[in-house]
Amino acid sequence: MEKDKKYPQLPHMEDSTMDKIVEKLTQMRDESSKSVNHTVQKDLTPNQVEGDVGDDIDKATVAREREFSLLIHERHLRRLQQIDEAFERIKDGTYGLCEGTEEPINPKRLLIMPLAKYSLEYQQEQEKSMGRGMGETEWEESESFDNEE
Repeated sequence: MEKDKKYPQLPHMEDSTMDKIVEKLTQMRDESSKSVNHTVQKDLTPNQVEGDVGDDIDKATVAREREFSLLIHERHLRRLQQIDEAFERIKDGTYGLCEGTEEPINPKRLLIMPLAKYSLEYQQEQEKSMGRGMGETEWEESESFDNEE
């Protein structure tokens, strides 16, 4: 083990890789925090009085937009929790280790999906044994945010 290793608690990870992962986790946390704060501020701002203005279609559209906004808000809250958990795993030295096998996760996977808790092989094996493909898993959670703006 190197003497001046920046992340001595993570001997299975290179410092340069961890720097990139920490940067990505920080960026993800900032984006989600910004979204959550925006939603909270929007909720605190008085809404226009709807009254009898607009028809049923307008009201349904507003309700649907509100539901969608709440769904995105919940996803960002869940993502913030996952990011906090990832930082805790970095601190305690378990980040980058598959929670199913305790073997190191491929660093390339972690660079793409820094919230991954399982190796690709283990996750695929688990999904195969459950009789489903890549469904609502950590893969979908991480990917859904990478494509949102």
